Amino acid sequence: MTIIYTCVSVVLLFIVYSLYKRYIPVHGIRQMASIDCTSTDVSLVDVRHFHEMKHKPCQSAIHIPLPYLERQHVEIPSKEVIVIVPDSISRNLSIRQLKKHGYQVKGYWCACKG
Repeated sequence: MTIIYTCVSVVLLFIVYSLYKRYIPVHGIRQMASIDCTSTDVSLVDVRHFHEMKHKPCQSAIHIPLPYLERQHVEIPSKEVIVIVPDSISRNLSIRQLKKHGYQVKGYWCACKG
């Protein structure tokens, strides 16, 4: 019976950790009211999908969709980073991933439709 409880506990911990990563915002990261696409003192990283990027594009941003961020993060210069995101889940996942790789995330800008 203890093996069953152990397995259930491990599964529940995994579920709680997954929910935490997706839905709990990263502490200390603020939302930007607007972004300056011509700025050179910060790196703009656009993690939206290719078809979402056409809405409110920023030409100087480094475009790396969220699923590719893990393997292409080396393309981002090591400056402060502002992340352009489509929604809150992408915001949480991309900021956590960038912080894991040592980037200083200054803030995010939500390019939500509407």
